[in-house]
Amino acid sequence: MYNFIGFIISIAFVKFALGHLNVNSGFFVDIVAFLVVFGGTFGVMVISFPPHFLLRFFSAPLKMIIAKSPNFIQAIESLIKALQDDKDRKHNLRKLSEQKNSDKFLKEGIELYLMDMPLKDFKNIMTERIYRSRQREEENINLFRRLAKYPPAFGLVGTVLGLISLMRAVGEGANASTIGLNMALALTATLYGLAFSNFILAPIAENFQSAADEKKVFHELLLEGLLLCYDGSSPLTVQEMLNSYVEPHKRIDILGINQKESA
Repeated sequence: MYNFIGFIISIAFVKFALGHLNVNSGFFVDIVAFLVVFGGTFGVMVISFPPHFLLRFFSAPLKMIIAKSPNFIQAIESLIKALQDDKDRKHNLRKLSEQKNSDKFLKEGIELYLMDMPLKDFKNIMTERIYRSRQREEENINLFRRLAKYPPAFGLVGTVLGLISLMRAVGEGANASTIGLNMALALTATLYGLAFSNFILAPIAENFQSAADEKKVFHELLLEGLLLCYDGSSPLTVQEMLNSYVEPHKRIDILGINQKESA
């Protein structure tokens, strides 16, 4: 929802600018420019990407709006609590994996841990899953980042088509009012291309990039916690190691270490 607010802000400022210019927004509606820019971009997407990417393209805005950032603090607290008792660690981790809101990556890691998989194999498998997950995220990022370069080009095509039509009208003796109107409509295609690229496609790509970076760090945190389980590390070691993944002012102290030091 936070990301959706950004689009609303952009639209609001554009609307305010049009109002300040005392121009009716309907003046910028041109079906030819729309067909050239959006139709051309969609055609390039069909040519350049496999069919399953079409579904990603149309579902991406909704996915971006409803996406939630991973809760680092909650994950750290859950892992520390699960590892506080050395004797019941496996039982506590099993309970943690059975929680409805538990991260899928964490569930898979706990399942492998409970199977007593050798440490080397466990680390290789989970590291590979982080890498492949990031690779899938990069596909979504590249889809929008690559598409973002085409609308301005098709906008220019629409503008050239409009100028050709304008020159024909001039040759046929069109008056100044008609020439000005046709010129404005010709430039509308460039406006559509720039707006579609910089207000829609590029921001979505950047949003997915930030989300993918955050998700990767979050999975590294979970993997670090599970590796500490393999090492049989103390709850204090687990707490301080996982605290390294968050900003200093957000670090937690479930074990009351800082309170003891103050006393």
